[in-house]
Amino acid sequence: MAQLNDTSTILQDLPVQFPASPKSQFGHFVAPTDFSPNSEKSVDYAVQLARRLGAKLTLLHVVPEPTALDYSMEGISRQEIEGWEAEAETKLTQELARVQAEYADVETMRVTALHPRDQILRAANDLSADLLVISTHGYRGWKHFLFGSDAEKIVEQAPCPVVVVR
Repeated sequence: MAQLNDTSTILQDLPVQFPASPKSQFGHFVAPTDFSPNSEKSVDYAVQLARRLGAKLTLLHVVPEPTALDYSMEGISRQEIEGWEAEAETKLTQELARVQAEYADVETMRVTALHPRDQILRAANDLSADLLVISTHGYRGWKHFLFGSDAEKIVEQAPCPVVVVR
């Protein structure tokens, strides 16, 4: 019994401070999406967190720029690239409508970048995000070795806390 009292005293003496209002610390979340099932789970999680904490939510989609490896001998036409961007805009609009049915304080951002990971980090910084909510593909073994993990690199370099939804 004495041990329980000692532990209670120790816990009471810890300098733990919680903000007066969760909204003051977590006012803006960013949830990147590639419209995959894993990404949809992380967006749903971000919506639930944003709703509970009264935070603004930005859904971010990064349209990958074609690299030299994507080009065939004839190249990629401007119309094809514009088609990719239009498809991304349509999907993002649909995702926004789905999410706003649950929570109204949501906006979208669509950008194009060679490396989506770098753009996610840049957007989190530019938007002064208080929290990033991302998904992972959950690669293990040789796939993880070959492809690495964007989620790991984002966690290492993010300007704010990151929640990774598997």
